[in-house]
Formats: sequence, structure tokens, C-alpha cells
Amino acid sequence: MKRTQPRVLITSFFLVFCLYHSPIQAQIYDDHFGKGNDIGVTITSSSEDGDDSSNHTLNGTGYVLDLEGASRFLHQASLGANYEEIQYVAQVGVNQWLDEQFAMPYSTYLTDYQSIYPGIVSMIQQIHPGDGTKKDRSYASFAFYEKVLKDNDVLRNKAAFALSQILVVSTRSIDLNGHGDGGASYYDVMYEGAFGNYRDMLEDVTLHLAMGYYLSHWKNKKSDPSIGSLPDENYAREIMQLFSIGLYELNNDGTHKLDANGNSIPTYDITDVQELAKVFTGLSGGAYDLDFDPNYAGQPLEFSKPLNHFDMTVPMVMWEEHHEQGPKVMFDGSIIPDGQTGMEDIEDALDVLFNHPNVGPFLARRLIQQMVKSNPTPAYINRVASAFNNNGAGVRGDMKAVFRAILTDSEARDCSWIDDPRSGKLRQPIERLTNLFRAFDIDSPSGHLWFKDGSVLGEQLEQSFQGAPSVFNFFTPFYAEETYVAPNDMVSPEFQILHAVTTIQYLNGMENAVKVTPFRNQTAVHATKPQLDNNNSDSPFLDFSDEIAILDNDPVNGISTLLDRLDIILCQGQLSPNTKTIIIDALNQIDGNNNFTSEDIVHNALYFIMASPDYMILL
Repeated sequence: MKRTQPRVLITSFFLVFCLYHSPIQAQIYDDHFGKGNDIGVTITSSSEDGDDSSNHTLNGTGYVLDLEGASRFLHQASLGANYEEIQYVAQVGVNQWLDEQFAMPYSTYLTDYQSIYPGIVSMIQQIHPGDGTKKDRSYASFAFYEKVLKDNDVLRNKAAFALSQILVVSTRSIDLNGHGDGGASYYDVMYEGAFGNYRDMLEDVTLHLAMGYYLSHWKNKKSDPSIGSLPDENYAREIMQLFSIGLYELNNDGTHKLDANGNSIPTYDITDVQELAKVFTGLSGGAYDLDFDPNYAGQPLEFSKPLNHFDMTVPMVMWEEHHEQGPKVMFDGSIIPDGQTGMEDIEDALDVLFNHPNVGPFLARRLIQQMVKSNPTPAYINRVASAFNNNGAGVRGDMKAVFRAILTDSEARDCSWIDDPRSGKLRQPIERLTNLFRAFDIDSPSGHLWFKDGSVLGEQLEQSFQGAPSVFNFFTPFYAEETYVAPNDMVSPEFQILHAVTTIQYLNGMENAVKVTPFRNQTAVHATKPQLDNNNSDSPFLDFSDEIAILDNDPVNGISTLLDRLDIILCQGQLSPNTKTIIIDALNQIDGNNNFTSEDIVHNALYFIMASPDYMILL
């Protein structure tokens, strides 16, 4: 059934208004902790002497989940899961699944990009000899979707996706658009670093040429009094504001420290930015791009070569003659001494940033917002920040400990939080599609999933792989819808890109994805241009065989059983009774039409669910 534009508009307003005008109806369980989570859980009370300095909090490490709980967990810990994966988590429990994910072997994004790129060049040159060698940014998005939709390291992929929206590089700019290898390599910083140490990630980000270009500390030169030039301050400002310590001094629970007058205390000022900018001088490309010009092989590097001449997969290196000498006073009053090499200055500066007490709560809030909820309590932030500060073995910055703390915390696992008005988050546009695609085992005749999402998601839904409009991401973590959210002292970050236009585009796009094709596969070559094109004979498809079988095998109760299954897969069992009734009534009407098949009914059931607030809000 193709909906008319007015009907879609009504549906879109229903979606937005339902989120704030109506209470979310959740299933309440009084007989156990969470949803089947009472097996093997030990609850520790506060100490008898009244000393409550330690964290006497249920941390979820003993959870054994039922299907609803397993689905809820996987929607926080992955970019989508099918029914069999949900069953597996319900069988083995949270801890074993996390251990398996942390230990899972993987291939890098750059490796996957490099496996795709030669074949694409060969395809294009068969039609356009001598052309098609551009390393298009869309090829990195091909690697992203193939990995996210096919690989089993789903936690690492979710973690990288979350981190990439904190340590933002966008390849939308003209100069980075032709460096898909650089985009893939930069994404590996988050992907490989997701289970490493945040100190290493900060250094890898700092030295990556994609970031150097994006925030302009590539070829950043020391001061020159003769012409009145000073080092570029862009990266120095953003590594503090966005990547580490934030704007204000924080308590470990993320609340602001206050001065004697009750005001928030800034972490740095313009002088601190200027001093730190001196540290990030003297960096340029670390190797030539021999694909650009093979004649550079063996030639000495030059500091001022244009971007295309450098290999963006190789870290930047230091040119001492362009590095600002002399001591640098850091924002905390410590001094980077005179007489060091440029890299020693950078190492010292990163150590100061990394060890600042703000980093734990700053990063904890951002990652919880990406994975679990937009408005975590101070207690939740404190527990995750404490895991960042000390993984239990005296190690600071252990990202495995951070992600385990986020996903096993009582605020993520205890289902009583579902009914708290501060719980939940709006699913991001990319997540809405990957949830669908992974849930129903997307594939294509060629086996390739080459999704050029910039021209689809980016234009229609304002989010695409590495396509943020600025270093501040697709939306700010501080955005608050002004009528219902802000007055209640809450935030709703993803709602910044949810409006009438993107809502209508989502509804129409989702109907097309379910009923026609998930996306246009870019596995053909354009007839007149040396670039890839849509391949209608290689359209991706979703596997609805299990869902169709439910309808075919049970003509009486099949629709109700189908909806229960889709509820588990997509809504974590949170599809409200009212929404279920509306959908069942609509499907029964469809079922009475002899022109509709079981597949049509499945398609419509999926579309109705994914258009509902019960799906759009992850609780």
C-alpha cells in the first residue's frame, strides 16, 4: 500500500507528538529483577558503619536474560541483531557474550577498503580505460556497511560508531572526498582502539593526517614575529572541548564544580588555547602516496607538499624546524619544558589532557548517550567514570572496562528504569536502517553491499557515514527540544535532526526499504562517467522466510504471533498494547484482501512497527 503524502504527514506528526504527549506504555514485571534477570545476581547493601564511599550497586554482571532483555541489551550493544542472535544472548548471558566480543578476531576497515578498491578500479576501467582511480569517500562507506551488516564483531562496531561521533572527522570536504583510504584508516582509530586505551586513541587521532587536515594542525607552523603569524588554534581548542576535558570542571558524576559564587568553573581560556596550539606545530605527512605518483618512491619527504601527495593511512611526523620551541604552560598550570623535541611536547601535552579528572565523566556521559540513554543519572556517570579512572587493576583509560560498565550497569539492565521519564533515546537514522538490515540478514546476488549513503541518508535524514556537517557531529549532546524536554532539565540530542522533512523522508524511505529494495546497490559502472552506478539486477534483499512461515502455518493466530516476534526483534518487547491493537486491526484488514500475500502482510507489519514511537525510542 503506497501511502499518500498527506497520510505520511499525519503519521509523522503522530510520531513526534506521541513521544512527548503520551506516556510510553511499558510492560511491568513485579516478580523478578529486570526481565528474567534474577538468576545468579547478588545484591550488596551499604556497609553497616555508614561509610558509603564504595559503590554498593548492582552492576549486572550476573544477568541471565529472557528474549526481551536480550534484545534490549543487543540494541544498546550493537547496530542490530536477528532473532537467533537474541536467542544466543538469552542463552549465554551478558558476561559471556561480552567476553566473546572482546576476544573476537577482526579485520580492519582499511583492510576491507583495500580489498574493495582494486576491484572497483578494474570495473570502471573496463568501461572507461585509464579512469576511475579516485579513492572516493563512498568506498569507505561500502566497507562500513559490509562490515557492520556481515561481521560478528558487533560490539566493536557499535563502540566505534559511538566514538566516531565524539572524535569527529567528516570526509564531506572537497579535499577529503577523494581519500576513502584516509577515511577508512581514520575510522580504524576508533574501531581498533575501542577495546584499547583512550590515551593511545588520543595520540592516534592527533597524528592522523585526516584529523590534521580536518582541524588544521597539518602543516601548522611555529610563530613568525616578522610577519605576525601565530600557530593555528583549531585542534588545540577542539581536543580540549570535544575530545577530553570539556568546557567546565566536572565532578566524577558529571555535575559541574562550582566556585564560591555558585558559578561553573571553566577548564581553560584563550591563553591556554594559544599555549597548547604551540605544541601542535611542525606536523606533516609521514609518507608519500605512491598511487598518486609512483615517482615519489625513495624521495625525501617535504613538509609543504599538497594533501594529495601524502599517504593518509600513515601517521604524521614531526619537522623540528617548524615546531614552536620554548616552554608551554598548560591549562592546569603544569609546564612543558624547553629543549624537548616536538614529539616529546605532544606526548607531555596528551598526558596532561588524559590524566585530567574531567576525562572520565566527560567521556562517560557521551558514550552512555550514544549507547543507552540521553539523560543518564549522575550515579550512572560516576560508575562509568570510575571504571575509566581505574579498571580494577590500576589502569586508567581501559575502554573495555568502560564499555562493560556502560552495558552492565543497573541503569542499563534493570527494566524498572524503562518507566523512568528520563530514560530512553531516539534511535539515530543509520541505526534504524542497520537494525532492519541485520535483523533480516540482508544480502545481494553479488554478495556486495555497496551503499552510497551520502546521497540517501545524508541528504534525506541528515546522517551518513563520516558525513557530519562539522566537528560538532550531526547533533550536539546538549540539544534539548524546547517545549517538553528543556523545561524538564533534560536533553534530546538526536531530535536536533528529527523534524517534519526528515520524518517524512524516513517514513517514505523505510517503506521503500521494506517493500521494494533496502537500497540501490552501487555495483554497476556509469555509462558515461568513470564512477559506479546503481545496479538494478543486484538489488539487496531481506530474508523474511521465518516470518512468512508463521503466517502460512497458522492462519488463525499467525498475525498475532508474527507481531510478537517482530516486537522482540525490533522493539525489545516494548510494543505497547495500544500500538499492537492498531497494527493487528490494520493487518487483519489487509489479510482480508485476496490480492495480498503473506509477504505483503510481513512488509506492512514491519513498516507499521518501524514508523511507531515504540520502535523509534530505544528504552
